[in-house]
Amino acid sequence: MFGMKPDHQQAVEILGPYAMPHDLARLYCGRLLWWKERTRERLLRHWTDERHPYRDWFLEKWRPVVEEVLEADPAHDFELDARLKARGLSLRVVVREIPPVIGNFFGESKFSEEPATADVGSGGIS
Repeated sequence: MFGMKPDHQQAVEILGPYAMPHDLARLYCGRLLWWKERTRERLLRHWTDERHPYRDWFLEKWRPVVEEVLEADPAHDFELDARLKARGLSLRVVVREIPPVIGNFFGESKFSEEPATADVGSGGIS
């Protein structure tokens, strides 16, 4: 990812002493998942699924800026935060708007090209 091991130390400093561990995890894990195209597409399908409780909020306001943050190189989080602040936002604000992966329908967000599950004997393997 980004040609180096991601270092989110800048994000830790930007989010400040009141940063919640789940905020940092959301950013770190979100970026790791966003890096692979197939996973990124699956996340987007999940977040825009009509069953997702944050779907409308994500689509109406947060999708472009969440994508911007997830695509950003962690080594440049100070610059990212400055750009966001110039628009009345901050890295801390946007990180809290990264939608969670929730609900039992995330499994349905898989690609249709993936191999179908097959029953083997009476136990079935999926």
